[in-house]
Amino acid sequence: MSADMVLFNGKGVTIDAKDTIAEAVAIKFGKILAVGSDNEVKPLAGFGTKVIDLEGRTVLPGLIDSHCHIASYSEGMQRVMGVIDASYEAGVRSIADIQAKVAEQTKRKPKGEWINVVKEDDSKLLERRHPNKWDLDKAAPEHPVMVSTVGGHFSIVNSKAFELAGVTRDSPDPVGGRYERDPGTGELTGWIHERARQVLQPIAYGREPTLDEAKEGYNGWHSNTLPLV
Repeated sequence: MSADMVLFNGKGVTIDAKDTIAEAVAIKFGKILAVGSDNEVKPLAGFGTKVIDLEGRTVLPGLIDSHCHIASYSEGMQRVMGVIDASYEAGVRSIADIQAKVAEQTKRKPKGEWINVVKEDDSKLLERRHPNKWDLDKAAPEHPVMVSTVGGHFSIVNSKAFELAGVTRDSPDPVGGRYERDPGTGELTGWIHERARQVLQPIAYGREPTLDEAKEGYNGWHSNTLPLV
């Protein structure tokens, strides 16, 4: 069987049990046909085979990026120790569950202190939608609230958060971001996208973490012991 492609004269990282580095790789139908030395693999080249001399370059297996943003996530979590976990795994099944958790925090924090919620996922909620400004206002009329979603490109805030940030219905959308508005009334819905989040996040999260705090955040990610509530 002739290969569709043969790569030779390279360094193929096999990631096998012995961490073998192979000179050549043969590919057929998009899958690895053979891995080994040039002498072993090159005979698999036939008519129509694309043969590439790697000239000593490295070949890696296909990698799938899970897109976790571990560094930014762990640092963000470190900034807001004690945040509310709104994930399905934390028992959140509805917007009412989120409201209950936020309302409970209002009893613990002075008026005007931020309440931060993470891991909200509308696909896991009974309502199949994100909470909005009015939902959060009912739970925390005198505390600013920011809810971060699992996607990381979209957040929800309440009226108090907008007030502290100086954002009104007449505020222009920041470049690269958007304050979502009710199409009928023009009122802010609390849904903020992309760069608009960066207008409110520094206020909600406070200062950047120190190096030691960032390291602690990484360790928290690894051990899964960050104190969510």
